[in-house]
Amino acid sequence: MVLISKDKRTISGKLSHSKRISRHAVDTDSEAKGPSGKTGKIARKTGVSSEKLKNREKHFRSGVSEKRSKYSSSHLTRKQDENAEALPKSWKKRQQTKGKADDDSTMEDDKPKRRKRVIRIDPHDISNKRLDDGIVHEKTKEEKNDWEDSVEISKNAQFRAIQPSPSIISFVEDNLLGRRRTIELRRAGYNTELSAPMDNIPFSTNSERERIEESIFRNKLTFFAAAKISSSIPSPEVPEIAFAGRSNVGKSSLLNSLTRQWGVARTSDKPGLTQTINFFKLGPKLALVDLPGYGFAYAKEEVKDAWEELVKEYVSSRVNLKRVCLLVDTKWGIKPRDHELINLMERSQTKYQIVLTKTDLVFPIDVARRAMQIEENLKTNKSLVQPVMMASSKSGAGIRSLRTVLAKIARFAKV
Repeated sequence: MVLISKDKRTISGKLSHSKRISRHAVDTDSEAKGPSGKTGKIARKTGVSSEKLKNREKHFRSGVSEKRSKYSSSHLTRKQDENAEALPKSWKKRQQTKGKADDDSTMEDDKPKRRKRVIRIDPHDISNKRLDDGIVHEKTKEEKNDWEDSVEISKNAQFRAIQPSPSIISFVEDNLLGRRRTIELRRAGYNTELSAPMDNIPFSTNSERERIEESIFRNKLTFFAAAKISSSIPSPEVPEIAFAGRSNVGKSSLLNSLTRQWGVARTSDKPGLTQTINFFKLGPKLALVDLPGYGFAYAKEEVKDAWEELVKEYVSSRVNLKRVCLLVDTKWGIKPRDHELINLMERSQTKYQIVLTKTDLVFPIDVARRAMQIEENLKTNKSLVQPVMMASSKSGAGIRSLRTVLAKIARFAKV
């Protein structure tokens, strides 16, 4: 109870003090009251003149108003800063970019507007070619003829325009060369479960592969020499058939496929694995030679130059070399480096025969076109042996025909 009474006293004291202040805060402009008014009473009690009291009141009022204005302004600025900090950065950037965009728009309004280009389509043309906005370029007949003569047909278009001879087309179809579906091979009587299924006799009742028809290729293929320099080349004893071509064209793979002894000649997807002249004996009457490739290879330029010179020396001066099988990728055809070797063999009068490899990667008609193209380009060469052979080590297509051609060399060759 005592505490409550004390609080009441303090509250009442505060109220009386505020009343006193309000009494002092009278209107200073009311000078009509005079000494008989409230200011007069205060002046009589305190002994201070009424003018001084008026000045004090004015000073008090101005101080209060200043404090209020300062408080309100500082309070507002604080709130604005807090709100600005609370806003995300993206909103601030938008506000900044808006201001820039407004400035840019005012500048762009001053510039003359460009005319939009309208793309018109000919309604009567099926191909929907665009019209050139009504601009017509008239050409004379002479200009048209000159323009038509100057346009050259692309290499691809030239290749597509080749018409293969009936003999080449029949050879491609008989040996099922080119990219073929599995069902086609089954209908032709080949066992597709075997690797290189077309290197077999069609409609064979045997679950395994039949024996090679050419007896010379039934012999075991054995490696007997490797030459890195010309002095290490073995002396000529039996007829030799060499396999030449660009790096990664499939020389070692074809050699393994002909003998059905996979792994004897080392193969790899990395160009330049064969860096020496490798000699293999196929029985007592024939030797197969795997030459290092030319062109791109994963080897130093000095090493490549050395083995290329060795190949040229071997091809041009070997006495017992009866045939060079120049392997060409069916997809790419004869390259400039192939022409260099062909010219060398023409000068040295070395017999060579073109063999198209990787025929399983292109269409049958393209295989026939490539063979026709090569025959036409090299028909004047005297050392070339016709026809162009075609084979695939992966599918086995054309391997049996190539064996027959090479077996004749071993049969009639004399050292």
